[in-house]
Amino acid sequence: MGSLHFIFLLFWAMLVSLGFAALFNTPRRAMWVVALLGAIGFGIKTILNTDIIPGQVMLASLAGASAVGILGIYFAHRVHTPPIVFTIPAVINMIPGKFGYEFMIGLLHTVTFGKDKSGSFDFFMEVLNNGLKTGFILMALAFGVIFPILIFNTRTAKHRDLNEIVKKNLQHMGRGSKGKKRK
Repeated sequence: MGSLHFIFLLFWAMLVSLGFAALFNTPRRAMWVVALLGAIGFGIKTILNTDIIPGQVMLASLAGASAVGILGIYFAHRVHTPPIVFTIPAVINMIPGKFGYEFMIGLLHTVTFGKDKSGSFDFFMEVLNNGLKTGFILMALAFGVIFPILIFNTRTAKHRDLNEIVKKNLQHMGRGSKGKKRK
């Protein structure tokens, strides 16, 4: 892949991320982060899928989404916004539209039992492959965004310690159930 074509793809990835960020009412102060994370995530996925581990779109998507999730924690403190606000629009450009489309069209052909190849076992296996690939890529994207936030994010965007908040809530829940009588 040529470098000019790759830059062109990154530009469109940024634009798609910004479009979904506007749709999700992301604050203006975080729009540059959405564009940057969208380009980084899509760039990592594209480089891995084409050059380093060709054909492994699920692993490439997981790596790109994980990079978005990890960088989202860092940028959450810079723009004082929860990381999920800009990580979700940043990974939408990695959703597998081609596999999902082929899966849905294949399902329609299978259900309607046309006179063409839709009744064959190979066609059914191809449809199933597209459906599973779509599902696993979507799970990789979700896991890649959420896992770093759950593991590495110990402070909120407003510099409050999440471990203390959880501990306080657990203690409060424990005290609340001891004093009440059940009927």
